[in-house]
Amino acid sequence: MIYLEKVQEEDAERIFEIKRLAYTDEDTKFGGGRGDKLKYIGNLGFISWCMNRFLLYKIMLDGIIIGTFWLDHETDDREHHFEVQDFCIIPEYHNKGYGTRALELMEKLHENIKIWSLSTSIFSVTNQHLYEKMGYKRIGQTEGKVLYKKIIE
Repeated sequence: MIYLEKVQEEDAERIFEIKRLAYTDEDTKFGGGRGDKLKYIGNLGFISWCMNRFLLYKIMLDGIIIGTFWLDHETDDREHHFEVQDFCIIPEYHNKGYGTRALELMEKLHENIKIWSLSTSIFSVTNQHLYEKMGYKRIGQTEGKVLYKKIIE
């Protein structure tokens, strides 16, 4: 069974490892293996900073942490808005519906949120497919990112 829990301090190393695995996989598959996006993994200090400032979640499958994301409420001053950051799932768990289920659980957990936004690397084709399948609309693009928004009526 898949479920979400808030990250605890003792989870920081595992969250860092999940981000490393996910970003490395994306870079290898879609980024030419140049390592350009690996700088966004951060470090243990960044993970602690996120835990203290934002809602940092772990995606759990039968008691095992298989992914992570955090919700940023500071990027937009609208009351019912979150920006999803660093949505990562360990590559061995890709294409099994866990990303879809995690996003569904995230939205259900925060039913008061009516505007969701996120961005993903331009080369993250699988992420783009997931977000579009989940109702996120492409609203723009920068040099390296695709921007998405989902409005819940």
